[in-house]
Amino acid sequence: MRKRTRTALVALAALAALAVTAAATAAYTTPKLSVSYAAGNVTRLVASAAVGDDATARAAIVIPNGTAVTATAAPGTKVGTARAQVSALQLGGALLPLAGDIVVAPPGAVTPVAQAQCTLGATPQLTLLLVLQAAGQTIPLPAYVLPTSGAQTALGSAQLVFCLPPPDLPAPVGATFGSKFLRADLTLTGVFGPVVQGAWVALWTPWNPGVGTANQAATVASPAAIAPGGITLSGRKVRGVKRLTGRVTQGGAGVATRVSILAGARRIATVSARTNGSFTYAVPRRSRATTFRARAVVAGRDAASVCGQFSSLGVPCVNPTVSGFTATSGTVRIR
Repeated sequence: MRKRTRTALVALAALAALAVTAAATAAYTTPKLSVSYAAGNVTRLVASAAVGDDATARAAIVIPNGTAVTATAAPGTKVGTARAQVSALQLGGALLPLAGDIVVAPPGAVTPVAQAQCTLGATPQLTLLLVLQAAGQTIPLPAYVLPTSGAQTALGSAQLVFCLPPPDLPAPVGATFGSKFLRADLTLTGVFGPVVQGAWVALWTPWNPGVGTANQAATVASPAAIAPGGITLSGRKVRGVKRLTGRVTQGGAGVATRVSILAGARRIATVSARTNGSFTYAVPRRSRATTFRARAVVAGRDAASVCGQFSSLGVPCVNPTVSGFTATSGTVRIR
């Protein structure tokens, strides 16, 4: 009887532990990151969380291996722009837009105490300052490029770290307007070089509501994969009809998307690629075109399968994304 009782108690304790874990993470499940590149050494990071989530305390975005990090710009130099949206708890939860420049932090712009609290004592390779404007006030937000440690080092040697004040505590500890992060859109020029393939992985930690301590047990990871895309095209004439077939892929997997069929520089049709990326098109008999190409413009999107690569981090993986791409096939000639 005692053995059964002990077994039951152990089982109940295990269930209780699972319940506590679920409670710790249930209110923080929507953080998301997407990353894209543009010509001119431009990197765009878009991060978001839901208004119903606990407030974000810290976001550490691991920069993929192979990324060139440039940290030589002079203090005060503008290196990007930022747009954001917060829920202002002191204004009844009103949605408040913020916007401003991203600069290399000038000397004295960030206090040693604030830096040490966020960097956990690590020395930044680069300190950026988001100079955000909202409702007539300037809200500076530092961001630090720091070395990674532990399991993160397998993903990248550096990380971009933000620390946000709690929105539910009064000033000076709490955030201006009781601002709770919902979305940020950052465009950085000349800071991070592009990679052909890899993943930016954001590690998000929320605040424990109302007490001003970080809830480390609720940390989640949201990866933003970067992968090359491509499109193939082949064709042949069957019973007098020119038939084109091809496939759109990214990272070796098929992509369902819209495909433009081009005759020379002119688009003659738009077809749908299936789930496996394959598509077909029969050129109308009346067409005199003999050279064809296919083009796909694929937007960044959710990609659940990406999470399978990050189980070693030891935290839940949520809301993975993959980058978009534009691809054009080689030319096919059919006479």
